[in-house]
Amino acid sequence: KEFNEIIGLGGWGGRDEKWGPMIRFRDGKFVFDNSPGRAGSHPPKHEFQVVTRDREHPITKDLPEKWMRASDELYSEFRGPAKNLTVLATAYADTSRRGGTGEHEPVLFTIKYGKGRVFHDVFGHVGRRDSSLIPAMDCVGFIVTFQRGAEWAATGKVTQKVPEDFPTATVVRS
Repeated sequence: KEFNEIIGLGGWGGRDEKWGPMIRFRDGKFVFDNSPGRAGSHPPKHEFQVVTRDREHPITKDLPEKWMRASDELYSEFRGPAKNLTVLATAYADTSRRGGTGEHEPVLFTIKYGKGRVFHDVFGHVGRRDSSLIPAMDCVGFIVTFQRGAEWAATGKVTQKVPEDFPTATVVRS
């Protein structure tokens, strides 16, 4: 129970609606979706666009509204208690790809847990078959959000500036 409150949402371990709702961005706001069904899916790795939903949070402040993510797994249908959770960014899971939900899925979010702060970043998947050049880990968007998220979780502040080579709405940067 505690672990699930700390992570907020997850997509593994046979989760279904009993684990909690999915978070969906619909009609300009986040809603809980308690639909029945399993949690956790993703299409094969591909590039996709991230939408910054909270542009005032220290982690995402000064990030572009939209930016491209290097080839990675876009996880969908996360479920969990979602207590004290703030979604910072989403990505659209296009139905033209196997496993696509047609929903804007949470990809960066924070959780307040007790006196602590948790940053949950769903990016950066690496498998046994990946080469030494791993776009998911080399993406400037991944590196910057991971570093800023870690700094915020540790201190409550972010001092790292967004670099000029941060991805744009149409260009991935590694």
